[in-house]
Amino acid sequence: MNKDLKSYSLITISLIFFILLDLVSFSQTADQIKPALFLLSFTYWNIALPERMNLFYAFIFGFLMDFIQGTVLGLYPLILVFIAYLSQRYFYQFRPLKFIQQALVIFLIFLVIRFLIAVDLNDSNPNSLTLADKEYVLISLAFAVLNALIWSPLMYVHRIYRRKWIKT
Repeated sequence: MNKDLKSYSLITISLIFFILLDLVSFSQTADQIKPALFLLSFTYWNIALPERMNLFYAFIFGFLMDFIQGTVLGLYPLILVFIAYLSQRYFYQFRPLKFIQQALVIFLIFLVIRFLIAVDLNDSNPNSLTLADKEYVLISLAFAVLNALIWSPLMYVHRIYRRKWIKT
C-alpha cells in the first residue's frame, strides 16, 4: 500500500473512532460538559502532521458532525477550519510549549468553540441555553477545562499510535 494512502486512511480511522466515542450519550448535564474527543483528535493531527491534514478533512468531517449533532449546516466545517488554521499556522510555536501552556491554549480554543456553538441563528429551540445565561457560561467553562485536562493523555495516546503505525 502506498505510504501516503496508508497514513491518510489511518488518520481517517482514528478520527472516525473518536466521532463514535463522541456519540456515546450520558445524562443531559454530562453530555454538555463531556470532552470533545473528535475535536481534540483533529487538533492533534493538525499539529502533528500538518502536511497530511488539509481542508478536505475539515469540510468532510465538519459536515458529518453537522448531520450527527443536528447543528446549523456549516457550523462544524467553520469550527474545523478555525482549528486547522490555528493548529497549522502556529504548530511550531505550540509544539515546544509545556503541557500546562498547551492546556491553557486548548482551554481558550475550546471556550471560543463552545461560544460559537451557542450561536443559534434561527432561535429554533427556545428552551436551549444561550450566552446570556449564567448557567451556559459555567457549563462552557467546565467543558473547556475538561478538554484542557484531557489534552495531555490524549496527545500521548495519539503520539504512540502515530509512531507505531504512521511512518513519516
